[in-house]
Amino acid sequence: MALLAYDRYHEFVRGLVSNRLVVGYIMQDTTISLVSGHPVVIESPRVAESQLKLIIDHWTDRISRVLHDQPDLVVLPELFERPVQAGTPQATGLSVEAKHEFVELRGGRVRDALAALAVAHRTHITYPAYRVDEDGKLRNAVEIIGRDGSTAASYDKIVPTLGEMRNMGIVPGQQAMAADLDFGRVSAAICFDLNFEPVRAAVAATRPQLIIFPSAYHGDLMQNYWAASCRSYFVGCVYPPNRSTIISPTGQLVASTSTYDWLLTRTVNLDYACVHLDFNREKLLALKARYGTGVQIDDPGQLGYVLVSSRTEGRRAAEMLAEFEIDDVDTYFAESAAHLAESPIRAH
Repeated sequence: MALLAYDRYHEFVRGLVSNRLVVGYIMQDTTISLVSGHPVVIESPRVAESQLKLIIDHWTDRISRVLHDQPDLVVLPELFERPVQAGTPQATGLSVEAKHEFVELRGGRVRDALAALAVAHRTHITYPAYRVDEDGKLRNAVEIIGRDGSTAASYDKIVPTLGEMRNMGIVPGQQAMAADLDFGRVSAAICFDLNFEPVRAAVAATRPQLIIFPSAYHGDLMQNYWAASCRSYFVGCVYPPNRSTIISPTGQLVASTSTYDWLLTRTVNLDYACVHLDFNREKLLALKARYGTGVQIDDPGQLGYVLVSSRTEGRRAAEMLAEFEIDDVDTYFAESAAHLAESPIRAH
């Protein structure tokens, strides 16, 4: 495949995606948009038909502001569509009964509006919302709507809060997301999930390149820990005044929303590997000498391993490592800790 000028690159890739063609290997530059904002405020204690239209118009307008960037994925915060009543604390919002009524009134109309945008702009859009499953049970879920408007992937929150389970009747999910989309492998967590090691371990086991995190709270250092320990980009879309963020697989902040608006678009390279510095310093120097600007090596410092990303068309990061006999960090850690299988650590 002939080398393309950078300003033509995304147009070419978009053409491949929209036509469902695979032509050799192309770099995994993926453009991600985060769209946050305050919930829609309504005057009445229950959502009326006219107010549902207001909610749909508000959020489709917010999303439209990032579509000029031609994102591959648009991420929204947890339960973004749910309004709050004027004069009540935002954390309380509508009554439990009014929330259930909203789910019934809403039906599939908000999702249909997002799907229309996804199709029109050839993008993926997340839909984090209450979901009624095939057994009539209520879930706190996120669906990834594909470029053709169909369901590309879905995930049910594994650890809802006690309030969600006791008051709203939310039923916990039981399976981690492992979605192979046209730009990479994606997993997910929702809000309270971030506090629980079994959920993180299940997500890490899917070996994601990107974790989406629609949430009502930020999570602070837990975002960085999940990104680094899962060796994955982490995309957290949360409510203001907290900042929505993109975190690298070494746990470093890539970008965040500002204090003035809550929209963000960045392009990240999903063709990467994490490599420990032990036994690899000279090999990494040789790798850089061989590929020059065709490989990017980011050292966050104080961590002991680096992020190696391929910028060479037709050569994946994994192939570069194999060429120089470089193991990824998890292979190195597994070998370092192999003795623990025969000699477990004693607590006392």
